[in-house]
Amino acid sequence: MFKKTYTAQGQNLLSKKDLKALKSQLCELYPSLTEKDVDEILPEGQAKVVKLDNRCLLYSAGDAPAAFFDAEGRSELYPTLFTLWQYPHMMQELTIHPPVSKFVLNGADLMLPGVLVPANGVVGFGTVTKGQPRCIKIDGNPYAIAVGRMLVNQTQMEKLKGKGMEVLHVYKDCLWAQCGKVKPNAGFSEEEEVSPCGESKWKPGEPTPAAATEVPEGTGEKPEEKPSAGGAAGGKAAADWTQDDLLDFTFLQAIKQSLADDKALPIEASELYEKHMKPARPEGTTLDVKKSSHKQIGKFLNAMRKSKAIDVTEKKGVIHVSKVDRGHKVFAALETKFADEMAAAPAVTAPTAPAAAGGLPPPKVTALWKPTHYLESIWKAMGKKKDDLFSWDEARDIVFKYIEQENLGKPDGSIKMNEGLLDALWKTAGGQKKDQKWPEEVDGEQVEEKLEDRLQRYTTIDVAGVGPTTKKGAPLNIAISLSRKGAHNVTRICNLEAYGLDPEALGDELKKKLNCTVYIEEMPGKNVKEKMLQLQGHVDQELGQFLEQRYGITKKFLEVK
Repeated sequence: MFKKTYTAQGQNLLSKKDLKALKSQLCELYPSLTEKDVDEILPEGQAKVVKLDNRCLLYSAGDAPAAFFDAEGRSELYPTLFTLWQYPHMMQELTIHPPVSKFVLNGADLMLPGVLVPANGVVGFGTVTKGQPRCIKIDGNPYAIAVGRMLVNQTQMEKLKGKGMEVLHVYKDCLWAQCGKVKPNAGFSEEEEVSPCGESKWKPGEPTPAAATEVPEGTGEKPEEKPSAGGAAGGKAAADWTQDDLLDFTFLQAIKQSLADDKALPIEASELYEKHMKPARPEGTTLDVKKSSHKQIGKFLNAMRKSKAIDVTEKKGVIHVSKVDRGHKVFAALETKFADEMAAAPAVTAPTAPAAAGGLPPPKVTALWKPTHYLESIWKAMGKKKDDLFSWDEARDIVFKYIEQENLGKPDGSIKMNEGLLDALWKTAGGQKKDQKWPEEVDGEQVEEKLEDRLQRYTTIDVAGVGPTTKKGAPLNIAISLSRKGAHNVTRICNLEAYGLDPEALGDELKKKLNCTVYIEEMPGKNVKEKMLQLQGHVDQELGQFLEQRYGITKKFLEVK
């Protein structure tokens, strides 16, 4: 995108509204960036956007180098290398051998055979989706050499064949030159390729290590070589590990120490994460699976399952680790990777049971799916009931087992179409349009996309002491609105039924607890069975405290207006 020179066609300061939307999008795309980080990069009143003649948008602050670019003006935001070198772990990465870097620097897209497989196998890549932003690093250098977007999905990535990433911005291109031609360490030289270098303390405006070690020609002296930092995760200190590194390390610690005995199995995913992995994190670090490439602890465990290092079971949307192969090569590779840190880490013992007076666990929210009539033939062929609810993995497995049963899979990964698949996933009621053509071959991702369209979403919310409640649709927060009714302040509460709470019974309890008048009203609309609870006075804070103490329903599940 920036191989050739470009010109600016115009620029303007961002309004408060546009800047707020931009920052929100950046925090969502790159969760390791805090709001404070984004505020420092793009301060209010200084942030501007520059429109280029190649349809790209550049975002920067004042006269500072461009911080982010929007590829082709389609709200696809990527950091420039200048920003990425300041926040080296803000985006997911792929690592390549140093000699491969010369092809990337010359403008080539990244071919998957040149990608290094992580120590824990292909699961170490995390979740891969088409269009996902990623950066490229070389083995032995902590700073990225390029930024781009993935051209493959998870299944294609694991094959490590063909083109994997479209490179949009690379070291030595025109955008890098506009950002000041800076170099983060001595590995970024004038050579054709980037070389390993353990130095990782670069800051904007400071000289590169190359400049610090230069010696006048003819002196016959050699520059002093600084040894690279040792330790896990490519020489990074624990405080600089990615969330994926922390997940691997804490999971390894948990199964080696607090879960060393198989008598503790099976164990629920959330209990494993909260009671065994979090206590095992290195001092000074914060474990947050939402900021990892997996986003959910269940997806991390399923990735481990695919490597056959563990077995998991899923019942009613709840994942349990049922078996651990502690001698598996995945764990051997992780022990080698984290050898120094494991030796220095304090022992982690199994957590004791909480006291009876302890707080209740928060509600467990599980997404479930019900097949529509289009899928009935496949469900029947696989011996499944169409009226049952399934997790996404269960529904997907049914379709792909059908594909396997009908011998529709091809060696290259594509899927041949038959009438059963066309009727279930592609055709719609109402007849075929004139000249309508149906695909003869598709890939797995297309099947998944069509399957999602043929499923109805349901949500199960399991509240402590109440039990699970399943409702059609996406999860709902308990809606609390504050208003006036005549001369009185009123607090209205809706969506209690989604949490298994009876508005009338809860109203009787709150009437005594809060000493206030209670009203029950029918929700507006036809065929609506839900009811609205009204309390006299503005008691949203007291209500929030009551729900948390009585049912474990925290503020996360409340929406106050």
